[in-house]
Amino acid sequence: MSQKTFSATEVKNRFGGILRELSLTGGPIIVEKDAKPVAVILTIEEYNRAFALKPLSSAEAQAVQSSFGMWANRLELDDAWLADGRSRWQSEWLDE
Repeated sequence: MSQKTFSATEVKNRFGGILRELSLTGGPIIVEKDAKPVAVILTIEEYNRAFALKPLSSAEAQAVQSSFGMWANRLELDDAWLADGRSRWQSEWLDE
């Protein structure tokens, strides 16, 4: 697998060709802006390999559940409950 580097402008202008290059070489492709790496383009196979969720062992699952303490078995903590809580709070953080 070879790694190539392209500027963000080149990726924007030649996206189809960059994808062909990715499929031929297997990637990854580094994207630079102002001569600094800012992103990576991966094949879907590499992405799945890197970010696949692996099943937890029973010991790991128990550790995760115990880390929630008194909240671990609260069935009412569903998406609606979370959405209601989030609607009451406004973040000061700005999405950039």
